[in-house]
Parts: sequence; structure tokens; C-alpha cells
Amino acid sequence: MKTKLIIKIYMLCLPFMLFSCQKDDLNQISGPRQGFLSFSTNGQTLPAAIHNNERQVRFEIDHNIDATTLIPEFTVPDGYAVFANGIEQQSGSTQVDFSQPVTYVIKDAENRQASWEATAVRLKKKILVDASHDGGVWWFPQSPLTGFDQDLPHQGQVFANLLRAKGFEVDELGRNTELTAEMFFGYYIIIRANGFQVYTAKELEVYTNLIKRGMKLVFFTDHKKFDPADELGDHLGLKFAGVANGKISTLAPHVITEKITSIDYIAGSVLMDASRNPNIQILGWLGKDDYADLNFNGIKDEDEPLAPPVMGILKYPKSKIFFIGDMNGLQVIPQPFIDNLIKWMADDFISPINR
Repeated sequence: MKTKLIIKIYMLCLPFMLFSCQKDDLNQISGPRQGFLSFSTNGQTLPAAIHNNERQVRFEIDHNIDATTLIPEFTVPDGYAVFANGIEQQSGSTQVDFSQPVTYVIKDAENRQASWEATAVRLKKKILVDASHDGGVWWFPQSPLTGFDQDLPHQGQVFANLLRAKGFEVDELGRNTELTAEMFFGYYIIIRANGFQVYTAKELEVYTNLIKRGMKLVFFTDHKKFDPADELGDHLGLKFAGVANGKISTLAPHVITEKITSIDYIAGSVLMDASRNPNIQILGWLGKDDYADLNFNGIKDEDEPLAPPVMGILKYPKSKIFFIGDMNGLQVIPQPFIDNLIKWMADDFISPINR
């Protein structure tokens, strides 16, 4: 009898339970296509990141854009309307203050609604170390087994901490993470620390967008004995090959080479296509007896060049890239090279800087 009574009570309550569930559903639009399908605004510099599960939109704006007068363009599914502060928003015409995150409410024809948050990230003179494809030089002794933590000891930490001591905000990307444009939001200065792992087509597209946006890129690569292809270098127009040791002892005048007599070169690679790219400015060559070991046999063969170029500047309309084929020498913080490089990184950002 007790069991039957419970069943009767349950059946009596079931309609109210179902009604309650339906009522809750009316207050929430679920599903990946029930929000923003696209989002952009004036002054935006990189593709927006739309996170359906979190109901968030993040986008980067240029350093000199007034964030209080942005006019977003967006798309939502047919029959949906977008509101902010109770006012319906019109794509391409409604002005919005993005000095703080903006809460949007998206409603369907049955007045069900979901809240979204949209955030503008301003481009600043911040530094991102892209060590996501490093073969171990930057992150040593950290590994995929222990994870990658910029606060724990690693070989690149001395350089990163020096930059922090100079007043820069510096973040470091760990390995085994596929790059997205959103990871670079707000960072004008990028340090690419080695390229041992393969770059995907989507990751190369991220760098294409960064170059179009404008950035200072410090491009470090390494010898090519175990990793003959650096996809990002090839994509940029920097073809490095072989292995070389010695000193960078022939230097062209530049802010990066001021007061330098030589730089130790430790198992780096050499640039092969400098003469074919008019946008490359060579700043440093190895010594007259140093050669590029292209077949890794440890001896100078007839077709292997002496005193090859290894360091320079690659110019794009909105971006400048400093490149060098050796990353190991960086770890000992050779001076005045490092201070000169930091000065070069910090120049040419047109704005009142807010680090």
C-alpha cells in the first residue's frame, strides 16, 4: 500500500514537474547555433573568438581605437534578436561602449533568452613567448609529462625574467597546444622560441593574420639535423638549413648590432635564400672560416658556403621580424646584444603605451 501511495503522489506531481522544467527551459536558449554566428567591429585587428559553450565573444582592437564608440556587426540565427541594456541592437549601426565587457541578451521568437558576454582586448606593448613548438631548448627541463609553467625553473626563464625586469608584461605558451589567434590578443611583441614540432595550416594562418595586423616578431630557430623543416620559417620566407658553429663576427650597422664585436654561435642553422628576397636585410655573418654543414658529416664539403648569413631583419608592410638561426646562445644572455634586441622590440609602437 505504501508503494502504491508513493506512485500516486508521483503521478499527481509529474505534470507540475514537467511544467516546471518547461518553464526553466523558456529562460534559456541552448545549443551551439542559438547565439552569435559571427561578430566583428571597427578597429578590430584579428578574427573574433566566439565560444558557444561559454557564451562569450572576445576580440582584439588596435591600440589607438576609442573603445567607447565601437559599432559591432554580427549575425544570429533567423528570428533571433539581440539586446544590450534592454535596447535592441542593430548590426552595423548601434554604437556600444566596450571599455568594459558588454552583456548581450539574445532572444528567440518565443522570448526565450540567453546571456552572452563580449569583451574587447586592446593591443599593447606586451610580449608573448611562443614556445609552443619548442623541442626543449626553451622549456628545458620541463616536459609534457610535468607540464609547462612559466613560474617554474626552465632554460628560457632567465631571458623572460629579464624582460619582466625591464617593465614588460611577458607570458609564455607551453608545448602541445595548437595556436589560435585568440592566444595572441593584446600582444604586439612575439618571440618565437624554436620550431621543432610541426605547424598546422591553421597555425600558419594565425601568423599570417598577425603579420597583416602588425607586430614585432623575434624569430629564433635552431640547427636542422633532427628537424630539417621549419614550417613557420618557410612560410615567412626564411629558409634555414644545416648546422654551423663559430662566431657572428661580420656585422652590418643597426641598432641591434651597436657596440657588438662578435656573438657566439652554438649549433645553429644558416640562412639559404637571403639573396632572393629583397625584404631581407642581413645583419650578421659567421666568421671567414666558419661554414654551413648542410649534410651533417662534420667536415667542410666543396658546395658548403663559408661565412654564411645567419642574422637579420625581414620587413613586411606592417611588421618587422628579427631572425637568427641559433637559440642556444640566447640562454647565456650575451651583451650588449640582448639589450640592443630589447630596444629594437620596444621601438615603433605608435601610441601612448599602457603596459
